[in-house]
Amino acid sequence: MKNRHAALTGGICTGKSTISKYFQKKFGFHIIDADKIGHEILDYPEIIDRLSKEFGPENVVNGKIDRTALGTIVFSQPSKLLKLNEITHPVLIKRALEVLEELNDKPVIFEAAVLIEADWYKYFSKVILTTCSPQIQLTRTMERNHLSAEAAKERIDAQASDLERRQHSNFIVDTSNGLKPVEAQLNRIAQTLLKEI
Repeated sequence: MKNRHAALTGGICTGKSTISKYFQKKFGFHIIDADKIGHEILDYPEIIDRLSKEFGPENVVNGKIDRTALGTIVFSQPSKLLKLNEITHPVLIKRALEVLEELNDKPVIFEAAVLIEADWYKYFSKVILTTCSPQIQLTRTMERNHLSAEAAKERIDAQASDLERRQHSNFIVDTSNGLKPVEAQLNRIAQTLLKEI
């Protein structure tokens, strides 16, 4: 069932966090970050247990999931990424919707890179997509995550394409040239969302 709130998605390093911070600071939106919830649920004992069984106990260090080791496995093998998502996604979206329920009378944006792949867009009345040129995305990913071009491309290719994302998006924000050129567009989007809450 859809709620009245919006979701924000986009490929790795296309400006999601920059845009969500803008909505938060300028308009008072509460941001529910799927990545943060994803990190939290990796500490759930049942998730640690399932991931240890699926990917090997060597991925658990001092009782916690070694996210770097796990990331290396899943981003180089699509079938392993699917398995990870199968284990974590139902728990993640359940928790996100609980938080959303707690904030129900406030303006909220749910930020999730995998919004389209996970079919989570169905829960939201509006979807904002951040995008940028492929070369800029590759450079940003290499710099931010300290990756080689090949490793950065693997991460980008593991996600949905912009073509898929556009089919489910109400607003598309191109961050190729940074925040300044899109501020007026973001202000219009924020006003539209606030009217619907």
